[in-house]
Amino acid sequence: MFREKSHVLGAVMQCMPLTQFTLRAGAKQPLRSLRTCTAWEAAAQPPTDTASKHKTPAIRRFWRNVSVAEQQSGYQILLDKRPIKTPDGHLISIAMQQPALAWLVAGEWESQKEFLGPHSLPLTSLVSRAIDGLSNPSTRTDVISKLLKYFQTDSVCLHDEYPQALVELQQRHYTPIVDWARSKYSIDIATTSNMFALRQSAEATEKLRQAVADFSPLKLAALERAVMTAKSFLIGLALVELHIPVEDAALAAQAEANAQTQLWGELENAHDLDNAAMRQILGASACAAAGA
Repeated sequence: MFREKSHVLGAVMQCMPLTQFTLRAGAKQPLRSLRTCTAWEAAAQPPTDTASKHKTPAIRRFWRNVSVAEQQSGYQILLDKRPIKTPDGHLISIAMQQPALAWLVAGEWESQKEFLGPHSLPLTSLVSRAIDGLSNPSTRTDVISKLLKYFQTDSVCLHDEYPQALVELQQRHYTPIVDWARSKYSIDIATTSNMFALRQSAEATEKLRQAVADFSPLKLAALERAVMTAKSFLIGLALVELHIPVEDAALAAQAEANAQTQLWGELENAHDLDNAAMRQILGASACAAAGA
């Protein structure tokens, strides 16, 4: 339990690179709804003179205050006392057992400056994905099948024989995740140095399918985002199950890139941006999964 709490705290620090913010507790009285602009998912930079007219227009901050209101259905995030909605128009309501998540989502909105920053609402995006998409049984089935394709050729199951820098990083970051999954789900997981020979058994795949099928919509959304970011089913699963912290998940996902960096050096600025973006997304996934 202590380990899980420390992982969540670390995830908060990774996914919320925010300045300090002040939020007000909301009242429980009925509130007039506001469907926030559906373009917030791909909020653009402020427009320039040379910007194409076909680009999504920048969304200017139109609210002054952000607060959290406790309702019977859960926590609502209020912009000037008006609850935010998903891009499909559903009210965003966060489960009562996740008050910290509600305040973190509110923090994303409070941290916005004059314009909504691109990719600056990762938690809001996850909650919306859970409500708009992953509450649908058909969509859930399709998503789980898509994610399990990553398991068939999972990067953490590919253990190279050289160079030595890569071998050491894979042993350090891959092996503990594979061992954990084998033990937790009582499955056999194949590992190999030949990427063309890497395949997992139908039995192991089915056991993982059954385990993920029990996830709540929000936890499944977190898994989906983590797997797509890490390009690994097992890294994403270990993260949302709070077995590994965000930093360990990121280091596992970047093992090959980090080995190349050790050999050839780092591309200035570019790697820093990639590292920060990955950790923000993985941190949001871990925060959303905690208690979901």
